Amino acid sequence: MLIGSPIDATFLDKLRKHRHIGKVVVIDLTVHGDPIYAGISQLALAAATPQLAHQMSAGNGEGHFYYAHMVPDLPRRLQALAARVVAEGVR
Repeated sequence: MLIGSPIDATFLDKLRKHRHIGKVVVIDLTVHGDPIYAGISQLALAAATPQLAHQMSAGNGEGHFYYAHMVPDLPRRLQALAARVVAEGVR
């Protein structure tokens, strides 16, 4: 299992085609304002640095740091993530 890794399109394609990897599940946090997503180019990743720095320093659990900061609804967020991962077949 690989979690929390911004990977480029080439690596994502290799993962999906690898004979020993049965399933690749991508969970992007773009709906929460994360500028990073699976398949992102190195240029786009570098361009996202200022936004990531702002999200990290804000400490409000938005964007890329949706699961990283201690916010009041973090337990609910983590429970929802765990339920999704289990629904995808991870035990």
